[in-house]
Amino acid sequence: MSIAYQQAGPRHAPAADVSLDMSEETSLIDLLQAREQGLGFRDAAALFSATVAQFQSVGHNLYGRMLLEPSDAEATVDDPVTGRRQRMIILASNNYLGLTGHAKVVAAAKRAASQWGTGSGSSPLLVGTFPVSCELEKKLAAHKGTEDCSIFSTGYSANIGVISAVATKSDVVILDRLAHASMVDGARLSGAQVKVFKHNNAAHLDRVLRRTAAAATKLVCVEGIYSMDGDIAPLDQIVEVCRHHGAILLVDEAHSTGVLGPDGKGAAAYFGIEGQIDLHVGTLSKALGACGGFVAGSHDMITYLRYFARSGMFSTAPSPMVLAAASAALDVMVEEPERRERLWENCRFMHEELERMGFQVSGAPSPIIPVIVGTMHGLRQMTLALHRRGICINAVPFPAVPHGSERLRISLTANHTRDQIQTALDEIKKAGRAAGVI
Repeated sequence: MSIAYQQAGPRHAPAADVSLDMSEETSLIDLLQAREQGLGFRDAAALFSATVAQFQSVGHNLYGRMLLEPSDAEATVDDPVTGRRQRMIILASNNYLGLTGHAKVVAAAKRAASQWGTGSGSSPLLVGTFPVSCELEKKLAAHKGTEDCSIFSTGYSANIGVISAVATKSDVVILDRLAHASMVDGARLSGAQVKVFKHNNAAHLDRVLRRTAAAATKLVCVEGIYSMDGDIAPLDQIVEVCRHHGAILLVDEAHSTGVLGPDGKGAAAYFGIEGQIDLHVGTLSKALGACGGFVAGSHDMITYLRYFARSGMFSTAPSPMVLAAASAALDVMVEEPERRERLWENCRFMHEELERMGFQVSGAPSPIIPVIVGTMHGLRQMTLALHRRGICINAVPFPAVPHGSERLRISLTANHTRDQIQTALDEIKKAGRAAGVI
Protein backbone atom coordinates (compact mmCIF):
# COMPACT_ATOMS: atom_id res chain seq x y z
CA MET A 1 0.00 0.00 0.00
CA SER A 2 1.58 3.29 -1.06
CA ILE A 3 0.17 6.57 0.18
CA ALA A 4 1.30 10.04 -0.89
CA TYR A 5 0.09 13.17 0.88
CA GLN A 6 0.59 16.84 0.19
CA GLN A 7 0.30 18.75 3.40
CA ALA A 8 0.69 22.44 4.00
CA GLY A 9 3.71 23.32 6.12
CA PRO A 10 4.06 26.29 8.47
CA ARG A 11 2.78 29.68 7.22
CA HIS A 12 4.90 30.98 4.31
CA ALA A 13 6.71 27.61 4.10
CA PRO A 14 6.43 25.41 0.98
CA ALA A 15 4.09 22.42 1.09
CA ALA A 16 5.61 19.05 1.94
CA ASP A 17 5.04 15.92 -0.15
CA VAL A 18 5.09 12.87 2.10
CA SER A 19 5.06 9.36 0.65
CA LEU A 20 4.80 6.23 2.78
CA ASP A 21 4.78 2.63 1.58
CA MET A 22 2.90 0.36 3.96
CA SER A 23 3.89 -3.29 3.56
CA GLU A 24 4.35 -6.42 5.66
CA GLU A 25 7.77 -5.13 6.73
CA THR A 26 6.48 -1.67 7.70
CA SER A 27 7.04 -0.75 11.34
CA LEU A 28 5.93 2.00 13.69
CA ILE A 29 9.23 3.75 13.01
CA ASP A 30 8.23 4.29 9.36
CA LEU A 31 5.05 6.06 10.41
CA LEU A 32 6.85 8.19 13.01
CA GLN A 33 9.45 9.22 10.43
CA ALA A 34 6.65 10.23 8.06
CA ARG A 35 5.19 12.34 10.87
CA GLU A 36 8.53 14.08 11.33
CA GLN A 37 8.65 14.78 7.60
CA GLY A 38 5.28 16.55 7.68
CA LEU A 39 2.54 13.91 7.69
CA GLY A 40 -0.25 15.31 9.88
CA PHE A 41 -1.88 13.44 12.73
CA ARG A 42 -5.27 12.97 11.03
CA ASP A 43 -3.67 11.51 7.92
CA ALA A 44 -1.31 9.34 9.97
CA ALA A 45 -4.18 8.02 12.09
CA ALA A 46 -6.24 7.15 9.01
CA LEU A 47 -3.30 5.41 7.36
CA PHE A 48 -2.40 3.45 10.47
CA SER A 49 -6.00 2.43 11.09
CA ALA A 50 -6.28 1.12 7.52
CA THR A 51 -3.04 -0.81 7.94
CA VAL A 52 -4.22 -2.41 11.19
CA ALA A 53 -7.49 -3.38 9.50
CA GLN A 54 -5.52 -4.98 6.67
CA PHE A 55 -3.44 -7.02 9.11
CA GLN A 56 -6.58 -8.04 10.98
CA SER A 57 -8.22 -9.25 7.76
CA VAL A 58 -5.40 -11.77 7.20
CA GLY A 59 -5.12 -12.73 10.87
CA HIS A 60 -1.79 -11.02 11.50
CA ASN A 61 -2.94 -8.58 14.18
CA LEU A 62 -3.08 -10.64 17.36
CA TYR A 63 -2.62 -7.79 19.81
CA GLY A 64 -5.31 -7.17 22.39
CA ARG A 65 -6.49 -10.77 22.68
CA MET A 66 -9.19 -10.86 25.34
CA LEU A 67 -8.93 -13.30 28.25
CA LEU A 68 -12.27 -14.60 29.43
CA GLU A 69 -10.82 -16.12 32.62
CA PRO A 70 -8.10 -15.16 35.13
CA SER A 71 -4.61 -14.92 33.67
CA ASP A 72 -3.04 -18.32 34.24
CA ALA A 73 -1.09 -21.10 32.52
CA GLU A 74 -4.17 -21.91 30.47
CA ALA A 75 -7.29 -19.84 29.80
CA THR A 76 -10.17 -19.27 27.42
CA VAL A 77 -9.44 -16.50 24.92
CA ASP A 78 -11.76 -14.50 22.67
CA ASP A 79 -10.16 -15.30 19.31
CA PRO A 80 -9.93 -12.14 17.12
CA VAL A 81 -9.18 -14.27 14.03
CA THR A 82 -12.23 -16.55 14.09
CA GLY A 83 -14.50 -14.55 16.40
CA ARG A 84 -14.91 -17.64 18.58
CA ARG A 85 -13.71 -18.64 22.01
CA GLN A 86 -10.59 -20.78 22.13
CA ARG A 87 -8.88 -22.65 24.95
CA MET A 88 -5.18 -21.70 24.89
CA ILE A 89 -1.92 -22.36 26.69
CA ILE A 90 -0.81 -18.90 27.81
CA LEU A 91 2.88 -18.17 27.22
CA ALA A 92 2.26 -14.43 27.18
CA SER A 93 1.62 -13.52 30.83
CA ASN A 94 4.02 -12.12 33.45
CA ASN A 95 2.05 -13.81 36.24
CA TYR A 96 5.30 -15.59 37.14
CA LEU A 97 4.25 -17.21 40.43
CA GLY A 98 0.65 -17.82 39.36
CA LEU A 99 -0.74 -15.59 42.13
CA THR A 100 -3.44 -13.67 40.25
CA GLY A 101 -5.97 -16.35 41.14
CA HIS A 102 -4.49 -17.55 44.44
CA ALA A 103 -7.23 -18.00 47.05
CA LYS A 104 -5.47 -15.88 49.71
CA VAL A 105 -4.74 -13.07 47.25
CA VAL A 106 -8.29 -12.95 45.91
CA ALA A 107 -9.76 -13.12 49.44
CA ALA A 108 -7.58 -10.20 50.56
CA ALA A 109 -8.80 -8.09 47.64
CA LYS A 110 -12.43 -8.90 48.45
CA ARG A 111 -12.02 -7.95 52.12
CA ALA A 112 -10.34 -4.68 51.20
CA ALA A 113 -13.06 -3.81 48.68
CA SER A 114 -15.71 -4.39 51.38
CA GLN A 115 -13.80 -2.33 53.94
CA TRP A 116 -12.40 0.55 51.85
CA GLY A 117 -14.22 0.41 48.51
CA THR A 118 -12.88 -0.18 45.03
CA GLY A 119 -11.02 3.09 44.43
CA SER A 120 -8.78 5.37 46.48
CA GLY A 121 -10.48 8.57 45.35
CA SER A 122 -7.44 10.83 45.71
CA SER A 123 -3.70 11.17 45.26
CA PRO A 124 -1.41 9.65 47.92
CA LEU A 125 -0.44 13.01 49.43
CA LEU A 126 -4.05 14.13 49.87
CA VAL A 127 -6.54 11.50 51.07
CA GLY A 128 -5.63 8.53 48.87
CA THR A 129 -3.75 6.65 51.60
CA PHE A 130 -5.31 3.78 53.57
CA PRO A 131 -3.97 1.48 56.29
CA VAL A 132 -3.31 -1.15 53.62
CA SER A 133 -1.20 1.39 51.70
CA CYS A 134 1.11 1.91 54.66
CA GLU A 135 1.19 -1.80 55.42
CA LEU A 136 2.29 -2.67 51.89
CA GLU A 137 4.94 0.07 51.81
CA LYS A 138 6.45 -1.28 55.05
CA LYS A 139 6.40 -4.83 53.72
CA LEU A 140 8.05 -3.85 50.44
CA ALA A 141 10.74 -1.84 52.22
CA ALA A 142 11.52 -4.81 54.46
CA HIS A 143 11.47 -7.15 51.47
CA LYS A 144 14.04 -4.99 49.66
CA GLY A 145 16.12 -4.34 52.78
CA THR A 146 15.53 -0.58 52.68
CA GLU A 147 14.25 2.05 55.12
CA ASP A 148 11.20 3.22 53.23
CA CYS A 149 9.00 2.73 50.18
CA SER A 150 6.46 4.71 48.17
CA ILE A 151 3.72 3.26 45.97
CA PHE A 152 2.71 4.38 42.46
CA SER A 153 -0.24 3.55 40.22
CA THR A 154 1.95 1.57 37.78
CA GLY A 155 5.54 0.44 37.45
CA TYR A 156 5.84 2.61 34.33
CA SER A 157 4.78 5.73 36.23
CA ALA A 158 7.19 4.83 39.04
CA ASN A 159 10.19 4.87 36.69
CA ILE A 160 9.06 8.07 34.98
CA GLY A 161 8.41 9.85 38.27
CA VAL A 162 11.51 8.68 40.10
CA ILE A 163 14.04 9.31 37.32
CA SER A 164 12.62 12.73 36.40
CA ALA A 165 12.66 13.72 40.09
CA VAL A 166 16.18 12.48 40.86
CA ALA A 167 17.85 14.08 37.84
CA THR A 168 17.75 17.71 36.66
CA LYS A 169 19.39 19.75 33.90
CA SER A 170 22.71 19.83 35.75
CA ASP A 171 22.82 16.04 36.04
CA VAL A 172 23.41 13.00 33.84
CA VAL A 173 21.33 9.84 33.49
CA ILE A 174 23.21 6.78 32.27
CA LEU A 175 21.07 3.97 30.88
CA ASP A 176 21.87 0.42 29.91
CA ARG A 177 21.40 0.19 26.13
CA LEU A 178 18.42 -2.16 26.61
CA ALA A 179 16.75 -0.17 29.39
CA HIS A 180 12.95 -0.23 29.44
CA ALA A 181 10.99 2.51 27.66
CA SER A 182 9.82 3.89 31.02
CA MET A 183 13.44 4.57 31.98
CA VAL A 184 14.12 6.25 28.66
CA ASP A 185 11.02 8.43 29.03
CA GLY A 186 11.90 9.33 32.62
CA ALA A 187 15.40 10.34 31.56
CA ARG A 188 14.06 12.54 28.76
CA LEU A 189 11.53 14.21 31.05
CA SER A 190 14.25 15.01 33.60
CA GLY A 191 16.02 17.37 31.20
CA ALA A 192 19.33 15.80 32.22
CA GLN A 193 22.04 14.80 29.80
CA VAL A 194 21.37 11.18 28.79
CA LYS A 195 24.13 8.68 28.05
CA VAL A 196 24.04 4.97 27.23
CA PHE A 197 26.43 2.15 28.06
CA LYS A 198 26.77 -1.24 26.39
CA HIS A 199 24.32 -3.82 27.66
CA ASN A 200 25.43 -5.42 30.93
CA ASN A 201 28.97 -4.10 30.39
CA ALA A 202 30.34 -2.75 33.68
CA ALA A 203 33.69 -1.82 32.10
CA HIS A 204 31.96 0.40 29.54
CA LEU A 205 29.82 1.93 32.29
CA ASP A 206 33.04 2.82 34.10
CA ARG A 207 34.37 4.61 31.01
CA VAL A 208 31.11 6.54 30.56
CA LEU A 209 31.12 7.63 34.20
CA ARG A 210 34.73 8.83 33.89
CA ARG A 211 33.57 11.20 31.14
CA THR A 212 30.76 12.63 33.30
CA ALA A 213 32.72 13.50 36.42
CA ALA A 214 31.53 17.13 36.40
CA ALA A 215 27.82 16.27 36.74
CA ALA A 216 26.23 17.17 40.08
CA THR A 217 24.31 13.89 40.18
CA LYS A 218 25.08 10.78 38.16
CA LEU A 219 22.12 8.37 38.00
CA VAL A 220 22.73 4.88 36.59
CA CYS A 221 19.61 2.90 35.59
CA VAL A 222 19.56 -0.86 34.95
CA GLU A 223 17.09 -3.74 35.17
CA GLY A 224 17.33 -6.82 37.38
CA ILE A 225 16.03 -9.11 34.61
CA TYR A 226 15.71 -7.49 31.19
CA SER A 227 12.22 -7.60 29.76
CA MET A 228 13.08 -8.48 26.16
CA ASP A 229 16.20 -10.65 26.51
CA GLY A 230 15.50 -12.26 29.88
CA ASP A 231 19.11 -11.90 31.03
CA ILE A 232 20.26 -10.76 34.47
CA ALA A 233 22.28 -7.59 35.07
CA PRO A 234 25.72 -8.18 36.70
CA LEU A 235 24.73 -6.06 39.68
CA ASP A 236 27.76 -6.98 41.78
CA GLN A 237 30.04 -5.43 39.14
CA ILE A 238 27.77 -2.47 38.46
CA VAL A 239 27.51 -1.61 42.16
CA GLU A 240 31.32 -1.44 42.44
CA VAL A 241 31.57 0.89 39.46
CA CYS A 242 28.80 3.18 40.76
CA ARG A 243 30.33 3.32 44.22
CA HIS A 244 33.75 4.21 42.77
CA HIS A 245 32.25 7.17 40.86
CA GLY A 246 29.75 8.28 43.52
CA ALA A 247 26.82 7.48 41.21
CA ILE A 248 23.29 6.71 42.36
CA LEU A 249 22.16 3.27 41.20
CA LEU A 250 18.52 2.60 40.30
CA VAL A 251 17.54 -1.02 39.62
CA ASP A 252 14.22 -1.77 37.95
CA GLU A 253 13.11 -5.00 39.66
CA ALA A 254 9.90 -5.42 37.66
CA HIS A 255 10.85 -8.89 36.40
CA SER A 256 13.18 -9.94 39.23
CA THR A 257 10.98 -9.33 42.30
CA GLY A 258 9.52 -12.68 43.34
CA VAL A 259 11.76 -14.48 40.84
CA LEU A 260 15.38 -13.98 41.97
CA GLY A 261 17.06 -14.36 45.34
CA PRO A 262 16.02 -15.86 48.68
CA ASP A 263 12.26 -15.44 49.23
CA GLY A 264 12.11 -13.72 45.84
CA LYS A 265 13.70 -10.57 47.23
CA GLY A 266 15.16 -9.71 43.86
CA ALA A 267 18.42 -9.13 42.04
CA ALA A 268 20.32 -7.51 44.92
CA ALA A 269 19.59 -10.47 47.19
CA TYR A 270 20.51 -12.85 44.34
CA PHE A 271 24.00 -11.29 44.22
CA GLY A 272 24.28 -10.93 48.00
CA ILE A 273 24.51 -7.13 47.85
CA GLU A 274 21.38 -6.17 49.79
CA GLY A 275 21.57 -2.64 51.19
CA GLN A 276 23.92 -1.49 48.42
CA ILE A 277 21.30 -0.43 45.85
CA ASP A 278 20.16 3.19 46.20
CA LEU A 279 16.75 2.84 44.58
CA HIS A 280 14.70 -0.27 43.83
CA VAL A 281 11.87 0.43 41.40
CA GLY A 282 9.37 -2.35 40.85
CA THR A 283 5.88 -3.36 39.93
CA LEU A 284 3.02 -5.13 41.67
CA SER A 285 1.69 -6.46 38.37
CA LYS A 286 4.00 -9.39 37.62
CA ALA A 287 5.07 -11.90 40.29
CA LEU A 288 2.84 -10.14 42.83
CA GLY A 289 -0.23 -10.67 40.68
CA ALA A 290 -1.83 -7.25 41.19
CA CYS A 291 -1.26 -3.80 39.64
CA GLY A 292 0.83 -0.82 40.65
CA GLY A 293 4.44 0.24 41.15
CA PHE A 294 6.83 1.18 43.91
CA VAL A 295 10.21 2.67 44.74
CA ALA A 296 12.18 1.58 47.81
CA GLY A 297 15.26 3.24 49.27
CA SER A 298 16.55 5.38 52.13
CA HIS A 299 14.07 7.39 54.19
CA ASP A 300 15.54 10.66 52.91
CA MET A 301 15.29 9.70 49.24
CA ILE A 302 11.76 8.30 49.51
CA THR A 303 10.51 11.35 51.41
CA TYR A 304 11.90 13.55 48.64
CA LEU A 305 10.31 11.40 45.94
CA ARG A 306 6.87 11.44 47.59
CA TYR A 307 6.74 15.19 46.97
CA PHE A 308 8.74 15.57 43.74
CA ALA A 309 7.83 12.51 41.65
CA ARG A 310 5.03 14.11 39.64
CA SER A 311 3.59 10.84 38.32
CA GLY A 312 2.87 9.82 41.90
CA MET A 313 1.97 13.20 43.37
CA PHE A 314 -0.53 14.07 40.60
CA SER A 315 -2.08 10.61 40.09
CA THR A 316 -4.89 8.95 41.97
CA ALA A 317 -3.43 6.41 44.38
CA PRO A 318 -3.78 2.70 43.58
CA SER A 319 -6.99 0.98 44.64
CA PRO A 320 -6.90 -0.33 48.23
CA MET A 321 -8.20 -3.72 47.08
CA VAL A 322 -5.31 -4.02 44.62
CA LEU A 323 -2.81 -3.08 47.32
CA ALA A 324 -4.32 -5.66 49.67
CA ALA A 325 -3.92 -8.30 46.95
CA ALA A 326 -0.25 -7.38 46.50
CA SER A 327 0.31 -7.45 50.26
CA ALA A 328 -1.18 -10.95 50.47
CA ALA A 329 0.90 -12.03 47.46
CA LEU A 330 4.08 -10.95 49.26
CA ASP A 331 3.12 -13.26 52.13
CA VAL A 332 2.35 -16.18 49.81
CA MET A 333 5.64 -15.64 47.99
CA VAL A 334 7.53 -16.30 51.23
CA GLU A 335 5.18 -19.01 52.55
CA GLU A 336 5.23 -21.06 49.33
CA PRO A 337 8.84 -21.16 48.03
CA GLU A 338 7.93 -24.21 45.95
CA ARG A 339 6.25 -21.85 43.48
CA ARG A 340 9.55 -20.21 42.65
CA GLU A 341 11.22 -23.64 42.45
CA ARG A 342 8.60 -24.84 39.94
CA LEU A 343 9.01 -21.66 37.94
CA TRP A 344 12.75 -22.23 37.54
CA GLU A 345 12.26 -25.92 36.74
CA ASN A 346 9.92 -24.85 33.94
CA CYS A 347 12.40 -22.23 32.74
CA ARG A 348 15.30 -24.68 32.56
CA PHE A 349 13.26 -27.34 30.76
CA MET A 350 11.80 -24.94 28.17
CA HIS A 351 15.18 -23.29 27.53
CA GLU A 352 17.04 -26.60 27.12
CA GLU A 353 14.42 -28.04 24.76
CA LEU A 354 14.31 -24.95 22.55
CA GLU A 355 18.10 -25.01 22.27
CA ARG A 356 18.03 -28.72 21.45
CA MET A 357 15.52 -28.06 18.64
CA GLY A 358 17.91 -25.54 17.09
CA PHE A 359 16.22 -22.26 18.02
CA GLN A 360 18.31 -19.20 18.90
CA VAL A 361 17.39 -18.34 22.49
CA SER A 362 18.90 -16.35 25.36
CA GLY A 363 22.17 -17.41 26.92
CA ALA A 364 20.71 -18.71 30.19
CA PRO A 365 17.31 -19.88 31.44
CA SER A 366 14.91 -17.22 32.65
CA PRO A 367 11.13 -16.73 33.00
CA ILE A 368 11.48 -14.62 29.85
CA ILE A 369 12.78 -16.65 26.91
CA PRO A 370 13.23 -14.86 23.57
CA VAL A 371 13.03 -17.10 20.48
CA ILE A 372 14.76 -15.19 17.69
CA VAL A 373 12.89 -15.37 14.38
CA GLY A 374 14.78 -12.60 12.58
CA THR A 375 12.18 -11.23 10.14
CA MET A 376 8.80 -9.52 10.42
CA HIS A 377 7.29 -11.98 7.94
CA GLY A 378 8.52 -15.05 9.80
CA LEU A 379 7.42 -13.60 13.11
CA ARG A 380 3.87 -12.99 11.88
CA GLN A 381 3.74 -16.42 10.26
CA MET A 382 4.83 -18.23 13.42
CA THR A 383 2.61 -16.19 15.75
CA LEU A 384 -0.50 -16.86 13.66
CA ALA A 385 0.32 -20.57 13.28
CA LEU A 386 0.78 -20.94 17.04
CA HIS A 387 -2.38 -18.98 17.75
CA ARG A 388 -4.39 -21.30 15.52
CA ARG A 389 -2.93 -24.28 17.39
CA GLY A 390 -3.95 -22.91 20.80
CA ILE A 391 -0.65 -21.37 21.90
CA CYS A 392 -0.95 -17.74 23.03
CA ILE A 393 2.48 -16.17 22.65
CA ASN A 394 3.77 -12.62 22.27
CA ALA A 395 5.36 -11.34 19.07
CA VAL A 396 7.99 -8.62 19.47
CA PRO A 397 8.74 -6.84 16.16
CA PHE A 398 11.03 -3.96 15.24
CA PRO A 399 11.32 -1.27 16.63
CA ALA A 400 10.77 -2.84 20.07
CA VAL A 401 13.89 -4.87 19.21
CA PRO A 402 16.53 -4.24 16.50
CA HIS A 403 16.04 -5.43 12.91
CA GLY A 404 17.12 -9.03 12.58
CA SER A 405 16.22 -9.90 16.17
CA GLU A 406 12.43 -9.95 15.79
CA ARG A 407 11.27 -12.59 18.23
CA LEU A 408 8.67 -14.62 20.00
CA ARG A 409 8.75 -13.75 23.69
CA ILE A 410 7.86 -16.67 25.94
CA SER A 411 6.81 -15.90 29.51
CA LEU A 412 6.60 -18.87 31.88
CA THR A 413 4.82 -19.28 35.21
CA ALA A 414 4.96 -21.64 38.16
CA ASN A 415 1.53 -22.95 37.18
CA HIS A 416 2.56 -24.35 33.81
CA THR A 417 2.53 -28.14 33.86
CA ARG A 418 5.14 -30.25 32.07
CA ASP A 419 2.43 -31.46 29.68
CA GLN A 420 1.46 -27.88 28.79
CA ILE A 421 5.07 -26.93 28.16
CA GLN A 422 5.69 -30.03 26.05
CA THR A 423 2.58 -29.34 23.98
CA ALA A 424 3.75 -25.76 23.42
CA LEU A 425 7.24 -26.96 22.47
CA ASP A 426 5.83 -29.39 19.90
CA GLU A 427 3.80 -26.62 18.28
CA ILE A 428 6.69 -24.12 18.34
CA LYS A 429 8.86 -26.69 16.59
CA LYS A 430 6.25 -27.23 13.84
CA ALA A 431 5.75 -23.48 13.38
CA GLY A 432 9.51 -22.86 13.32
CA ARG A 433 10.06 -25.47 10.63
CA ALA A 434 7.19 -24.15 8.50
CA ALA A 435 8.63 -20.62 8.73
CA GLY A 436 12.17 -21.78 7.92
CA VAL A 437 13.52 -20.65 11.29
CA ILE A 438 14.90 -24.12 12.12
